[in-house]
Amino acid sequence: MSTRKEKRIVKISKHANKRALERSISKKNIRTIINNPVETIYDSKRENYKSFGLALNSFTKTQEYLLIVHSKFNTHVTIITVMWMNKGGLKKIGFNKL
Repeated sequence: MSTRKEKRIVKISKHANKRALERSISKKNIRTIINNPVETIYDSKRENYKSFGLALNSFTKTQEYLLIVHSKFNTHVTIITVMWMNKGGLKKIGFNKL
C-alpha cells in the first residue's frame, strides 16, 4: 500500500484567476496548498471549504498565510477565490492550527 498522497487536479475559476493575478498569488502556490494544507474547514453558511498554508508572496518576498476558498476535496478541486491573510483573519474565520 502506498503512503504517497495523490495530487488533486486543480481547476481555477475565472474569479479566482483574476484575484490571484491582482494579489501576486502563483498557481504553483495554490496547487501546493490544496495538495498539502495546514488546515481545512467547512463553511456551512457559504457551503464551501477553506484551506490555508504558508506560501512565498512573490511581491513582498516573505512567507505569508494564503487562504484558498474551494469546492469539496475530490480528485478535482475548483478554486473559488484566493487571498493573503494574517493570523487574526484566519482565527476569525475559524482556523485553529496556527
